[in-house]
Amino acid sequence: AEPSRRGIQPGSVPPDLKLNRLDGGSTSLGDYRGQVILLNFWATWCEPCRDEIPDLEAVYRARMDRGFVVLGLAVEEPRETVAPFVDEMGMTYPVLLDVQGSVKKVFRASGLPMSLLIDKEGVIRVRHVGHLTAEQLTEYLQDLEP
Repeated sequence: AEPSRRGIQPGSVPPDLKLNRLDGGSTSLGDYRGQVILLNFWATWCEPCRDEIPDLEAVYRARMDRGFVVLGLAVEEPRETVAPFVDEMGMTYPVLLDVQGSVKKVFRASGLPMSLLIDKEGVIRVRHVGHLTAEQLTEYLQDLEP
């Protein structure tokens, strides 16, 4: 990608940061190249985040075989807080930890929840601030499906 296309707005390629997985180890957005990614910034204390998780989970389960992945990035909370919440909510998509809030800063996710939809080429297509419903997500995905 051209350097000018690096950035965090729609139409740009986000930085390929190292992301820590809840289950240990690390990953990065580049590891999911070729898939459509929903990068979802959330926290356990955030009510709209809690409300949207079942919708994100449902769309993920329905489309995971078609190359769609949800990456849930828990912001500024320790693993001890996040892990039981993930179990309680029945989240099966990969959950990542941004304990220091550094990823949140890079993406300027000031309000939670905030979601970025990234296409197969790694370009941000949608920046959605606030509660994302299954209907909205499905609509966004129509333009990105093969």
